[in-house]
Amino acid sequence: MDVVAQTVETYDKIAAEYCKKTRRPHLLQWEENYIKRLLFHIDEPIPLVLDVGCADGRHCVMIDKNSGRAIGIDLSRTMLTEAKSFYPGGRFCHMDMRRLAFADGFFGGIWMSGCIYHVPKAGAKSVVEEFARALKLDGVLAVNFKLGTGEGLEQNPRSFAGFPRYFAYYGKEEMRELFERCGFQELETCGFPEEIFGDRIQQMWLRLRTK
Repeated sequence: MDVVAQTVETYDKIAAEYCKKTRRPHLLQWEENYIKRLLFHIDEPIPLVLDVGCADGRHCVMIDKNSGRAIGIDLSRTMLTEAKSFYPGGRFCHMDMRRLAFADGFFGGIWMSGCIYHVPKAGAKSVVEEFARALKLDGVLAVNFKLGTGEGLEQNPRSFAGFPRYFAYYGKEEMRELFERCGFQELETCGFPEEIFGDRIQQMWLRLRTK
């Protein structure tokens, strides 16, 4: 089994508890603020936004509530079950972010939270190229990532120890260069407060300038 498949298998096992943990009010407040920043940067009145790694669908709720239209995708079928239960009015698809089943330029925005670091760095550029393909020119993407160095399958990650997940860690300049090579330009960046996750997490917003 490859490391992405192992990570998805773990999320299938921990989905219910993971979703409960990530719905803490103080975390939701920060995430909604970051989603509002994404929508602020998109030059459309009601943009269609792809929520990559949608988990329980909470970000789709925030996007729809703040004048966007969300489509959520996840590779974990159990997470999608959670999403459909939490947000029955949402639109969700079982899909791999490495192979998006959407036409070129389909979305005005992409929200990607807690998932790019589950892909090995060797395949990260092709993932970003796929996002650029599915995004309109001048569309906006928001991504967060774990600050640090190295990558690998962690048998006992800080959260949900005993359930292996793959993590790739990035520096801010490293992540910026990854997206710039695919036509994106950074708009703004900031860090998540460490007390929320206990990890050093960076949030970044970027605009697609060239295809």
